[in-house]
Amino acid sequence: MIRVPCQSFPTLFNSLLLSVAVGSIACSGTGDGSVSGAGGSSTTEVGSGGDVNGSGGFQNGGGTAVTGGSNTGGTIAATGGSNSGGNTSAATGGKTATTGGSVSGGNTGAGTGGKTAATGGSNSGGNTGAATGGMTATGGGNSGGNAGAATGGKSAATGGTSSGGGVTSTGGTTATSTGCNATTTPVARHGKLSVKGNRIVNECGRPVTLRGMSLYDWNQKGWQFYNADAVKNLAQQKKSTLVRVPLIAANYPGSMDRVKTVLDACIANGIYCIPNWHVVGASNVDNATAFYVTLAQAYGNTPNIIYEPWNEPTTDTWATIKTYHEKVIAAVRPIDPDNVFLLGNRQWDQRPDEACNDPVTSTNNIAYVLHFYANSNKLSAFQANIDTCLNKGFAIFASEYGGVSSNGSGTFNTAEMQSWWNYMDTNFIGSANWAVETNTETSSVFTTTANANGPWQDSEITSSGTQVFQYLASKYEETMSQ
Repeated sequence: MIRVPCQSFPTLFNSLLLSVAVGSIACSGTGDGSVSGAGGSSTTEVGSGGDVNGSGGFQNGGGTAVTGGSNTGGTIAATGGSNSGGNTSAATGGKTATTGGSVSGGNTGAGTGGKTAATGGSNSGGNTGAATGGMTATGGGNSGGNAGAATGGKSAATGGTSSGGGVTSTGGTTATSTGCNATTTPVARHGKLSVKGNRIVNECGRPVTLRGMSLYDWNQKGWQFYNADAVKNLAQQKKSTLVRVPLIAANYPGSMDRVKTVLDACIANGIYCIPNWHVVGASNVDNATAFYVTLAQAYGNTPNIIYEPWNEPTTDTWATIKTYHEKVIAAVRPIDPDNVFLLGNRQWDQRPDEACNDPVTSTNNIAYVLHFYANSNKLSAFQANIDTCLNKGFAIFASEYGGVSSNGSGTFNTAEMQSWWNYMDTNFIGSANWAVETNTETSSVFTTTANANGPWQDSEITSSGTQVFQYLASKYEETMSQ
């Protein structure tokens, strides 16, 4: 179902004509579709006899896979591709590396005592891996050392594959970070994001799951929260690690200042931001391109920004949608060569499988968008579409979701929403809940009398908002330890 607020209907009527044929129009701002897609579910396991450990790696043949990598016949158990916190060593007699620290002179692996690089740490002058069964850690710098084992090595770094004894680390053996160990803000810890396989990863190559809130650009009940204090309190009080910033296409360019206010506040508070070109149905690619070029020029040199150039395509074919994305990307990449793009797909972002079967290849660092509303869109009806992407090695990001019905109202389906949350957590799928607003629809996280700036009292938060904010708070430390 296509949803627009009643007061916005005349403005958006022409842009919705293409969509009327496939759905009725209801007065709301949630903007998502009804259930569709192949039913049933599929396993996230890949390979023979392997386990998916939920941390991003596929494993064949027995042991536990290192995060983000594949480990054929492997034996090393480590979260984030490292010896985390002290006593994990699959090799005989190996010393352990400490997350965020450095090892100098320590031995690891069986055989000739090489030095180990800790996660985010450094290995100065040592050898990573030894003659037999050596190990290497994820995200560490190996200055002057050798990565890999001559014979029988069992370790794969994040995003790499260890097959028949060698070690492959993301980007070679030189670290791109000094540690990813900050505990102050999400951006201070994780830095510039990228996409490795089916995971969004931090600048040390470790998978990271961002969770936050989407603002609401349909009317004043959402616009009031486009201010610096609201963003600060979403980040600090409500533990949102990102804020999605929708801009209704009809509000461009007049509302650019409002968008920039939010982006500046996200940067000031060390959280990520997703400027979203918010159209349902057909989109003007030239206007969208101008919007993102402007943002790239102003913010492309920051690690905070994530681009989402088409909110919800509806009846356009994936071929048309793909061409649109490629045009926007081509204009932005000369300015910002590497910040992440989130790419919408057909049927209100419910067919990422179509996109993953014919992916955009003109750039790296892309993830495909998923939108769902748990009271209308059951996980069992969508999991096969999502698993298609994950199993093909593509990342998914749920840039808009809710526990209510797809028209923004209805019951908050706690049980189904928990199933979705569990699935997204297991598969490192980031998300933004819809929406920060004070409308009477049940997707609103704030009551009609809530203040626009925060901090907010419990009495200013709706029942659905209470459940969403509890979820964000419960997962914040996990994100800050990834």
